Amino acid sequence: MPVLEGKMFVTSKQIHAGGSDLQDRAEFVWRDSNLVLIVADGAGGTGGGAEAAEYVVRSVKNRIHTTELSPDALNGLLVSIDREMSALACFGETTCVLAVLSDRGVVGTSAGDSGSLVFSKAGVDNLTASQIRKPLLGSGRAIPIGFTRNHFDGTLLMASDGLLKYTSQEKIAATVLTADLDAAANKLVDLVSYPSGALPDDVSVLLARKT
Repeated sequence: MPVLEGKMFVTSKQIHAGGSDLQDRAEFVWRDSNLVLIVADGAGGTGGGAEAAEYVVRSVKNRIHTTELSPDALNGLLVSIDREMSALACFGETTCVLAVLSDRGVVGTSAGDSGSLVFSKAGVDNLTASQIRKPLLGSGRAIPIGFTRNHFDGTLLMASDGLLKYTSQEKIAATVLTADLDAAANKLVDLVSYPSGALPDDVSVLLARKT
């Protein structure tokens, strides 16, 4: 669980393939003291999902430093990337959830079924509860839905549906609220692992909380 000097958040990451090819992508990016979290889950079965997820994450990383940190601006960023992907016609499709943590709270956007949730002693706040799951990025028709909270106190989880679809929110909450962030990230993957150690789908987990 790295703590960077001058940064107010600590983080942990797990990403695992559910099959022969990993189509999820998950990254942390620092914008000054703001922590940017990105999860993209390439759509399987249609080809090009991994490339789509990679393109989205790379594009967000390259542009977030010049993007206004508001829901409308972040929605616009994903819309722009979606239209570019469609015009290039060399990618598949992907989900994306993007969140920015700062001393002013949390702001973000999502398209598809990857999720962003805040767990605290007060309960669970599903930031992406109003997301539109289809069309995905790469279709040229994605409709990102933004979110914002003026206060952040707890642990932020960003995850692909490889976690969220295969276990309960109650089990996730009980795991996330443990003291050690790295241990929590590992245990979240264990929640959806078969006895053999295999996974039903790609699993991406990003966790962050204040130092």
